[in-house]
Amino acid sequence: IGGCICAVYANNSDIDLGGFNIDNARLFATGTTAAGVGYRLETDFGSGTGALLDAYIDVAAGDTLDIRIGQFRGYVLAESQIDSGNLFFIDRSVNAAAFAGRQQGLALSGDMDAFNWAITVQDGGDGDTDELFYALHAGMDFMGEGTSMVEGAYGAGDDMSASAGISFYDDGAAADGGGFAIEAGVQSSQFSLSANMVSRDDSGVGSNFDFNDPHVMLGNADYTAAAIAGDNTPWSLMGTFALNESWELGLRYQDLDDAASTDVMDIGANYYVDGHAMKYIINWTSVGSDSASGDTDLIRIGVNAAF
Repeated sequence: IGGCICAVYANNSDIDLGGFNIDNARLFATGTTAAGVGYRLETDFGSGTGALLDAYIDVAAGDTLDIRIGQFRGYVLAESQIDSGNLFFIDRSVNAAAFAGRQQGLALSGDMDAFNWAITVQDGGDGDTDELFYALHAGMDFMGEGTSMVEGAYGAGDDMSASAGISFYDDGAAADGGGFAIEAGVQSSQFSLSANMVSRDDSGVGSNFDFNDPHVMLGNADYTAAAIAGDNTPWSLMGTFALNESWELGLRYQDLDDAASTDVMDIGANYYVDGHAMKYIINWTSVGSDSASGDTDLIRIGVNAAF
C-alpha cells in the first residue's frame, strides 16, 4: 500500500494563471495473492473525486510469458509506463502523454535475455463497442541491464545502460488511426539522454491520451490539440545531468510537427531529499508557435512526496 502527492504552484502571466494545484493525490495497493497472481489498484483524488487509474491482475504463464488483464496503460512508449512521481519533469513529453492513459483490455509480454516484447489489445476510441486498440512493441537492452522505469540519472548505476524500442499501433475506431513509435535512452549515475518519435496516420489516436496530464495547465489549445493530431511526426529529445547526489538539471525540446509549427522547451532542476520519493521541482516551459496566441511561458514550482 502506498501513495503519492505532488503539489505545484504555477504562474503564467499570458493567460492570467497563477495558483496552486494538486497534480497527483494517489493511493495504490499492489501485491501477489497466495496463488501467485499479481494485482494493482490505484486511484487519483487530485481532481477532488476518486478517479480509477490502474485496476489489473498479472498472471505468469511459465517463465517467459506474462498476462495482464484489466485497466492499464498500453505499451507503446517506455516513458508512458513510468509512474508520474518518477518523472524528471512535472509532465511527460507530449508523445508519451498520448499513450499514458488507461484503457481496459488484455496484454501479453515477455523477456528473453536482452530482448523484450509486448502485445496490447484494449478498448479503442469507441469505448465498449466493437472496435479495439492494438499495439505491438519490441525492445532491446543493448548496454548493461537497460534503462530503468525512473526518468533521469538519479538512482542509475555507475555503469552506463541503454535501451531502444519500436512499436506499431492502430485504433480501429478511427479511420487511418494507426502509426508507429520509436525510442531510445541512455542512463548512468551522472547523466541521461532519451528521445522518442511518433509517426501518426491521418486521424491520429486520442483514446489512450492521458487527459489528466499537467500539460493542460498551459492553457494553449494548439499545444494540447497537437498531442492527438494526425498526419504528423512529433519528436522529443531530453537530457539530464546530476551535479551531485542532491541536484539534477534537465533540458527537453519537443517539436510537435503541427499546423502551427509548435515547439516546446522545458528546463528543470530537481532537489532530491529522498530520491523521487521526496523531491523539490522547478520547471520553466516555453511554447513557441506560429499561432497568434501560441507563444507562452509557464513557471512551476512543486514538491513530490511518496510513501
